[in-house]
Amino acid sequence: MNNKEKEDKIINFLQDFGCSSQEQLIKLYGNNIDFKYILSIGNVSKKGNIYVHNLKSIDKKMLAALDVLSSYKGRFKQFHINFEPIFITFLTNENLLYHIIVSDKNNEKGVLKLLKSNSQFQDADRLILLFEDLEMYSKIECKTEYLYCTYPPVKIA
Repeated sequence: MNNKEKEDKIINFLQDFGCSSQEQLIKLYGNNIDFKYILSIGNVSKKGNIYVHNLKSIDKKMLAALDVLSSYKGRFKQFHINFEPIFITFLTNENLLYHIIVSDKNNEKGVLKLLKSNSQFQDADRLILLFEDLEMYSKIECKTEYLYCTYPPVKIA
C-alpha cells in the first residue's frame, strides 16, 4: 500500500469512527503518515493530538475503545465500528470475536443489565469492558469471558 492509499484509509477510518488520537493512528497504520495531507483534503480537523472528522465530535468513549483496539494491533485481522455500548467489534487471528463495550456514569446501570441478560453480546467469544470506575467490577454478572478496564486513561484491572 502506498502512502496516498494509507492516508485515504485513515480518512475513511476517521469518517467511520469519528475521531482518533495521532498515537492510535500510528499504532493502527504504522509510521510515515502524512498528517498534513489528511488535514488538507480529508474533511478532518485537529484538536490537540486528536484528529476529528468534521461531521463528528470528539468522543472520549470512542477514544478509550480505540486505545484498546490499538493495543491489539497485530492480533486482529479485521474490525468495525458497532452501536453503543459496543463501540468496536474485532476478530482476532485465532478467530475469536471480541466486543469492546464502553460505559460512562450515564449508562453504567443499563450496561450492567445488558451484561447480565447477555442477549446483546451472545455472539462474542470475549468482551472487553471499559468503565470509568473500578468499583463497577464487583457489580458485573456476565456469562461471557471478559477483561475489565477503567478509563481515562485505559487501565486493565
